Amino acid sequence: MKSIRNYTIRGQLQPNTVKKILLFDGRFDTGFKLLKFVIAPQNVRNQEEVQCKLMTESKPHSVTWDWDVNSEIGWATWNTPEPQRSGQFSLVDHEAIVVEDLYIDSTADDGEVVNYYIEMEKVSITDWTGALAMVRNSNQSV
Repeated sequence: MKSIRNYTIRGQLQPNTVKKILLFDGRFDTGFKLLKFVIAPQNVRNQEEVQCKLMTESKPHSVTWDWDVNSEIGWATWNTPEPQRSGQFSLVDHEAIVVEDLYIDSTADDGEVVNYYIEMEKVSITDWTGALAMVRNSNQSV
């Protein structure tokens, strides 16, 4: 795998929704590896509790995380479970290779807009590795 360059993706999304982040360039010999995933509410001074997950498949909004599901590849929280502290949690699967698109699922307890920041590394892969990554990203065992 050869690193091509790093990408930063950042934006906002409405709470309790799933947003598609377009990555697919029409080729199966390029992919993206997650490096960092951070979230925060729009107003960081309130006691909003926020959680998000990154997925490689489009699924309906859900407040649960399932680390046994291959299509979930990143997780982050802000102010949970203790809103009196501004605790953060972030974890990404550094082994996952995203060949097609990425989906971000957000949850916010008071309905505030959620900020997200994602760092990814674009990598050159073989067609075979790309096909294997697509199978893995669709929740099939590999």
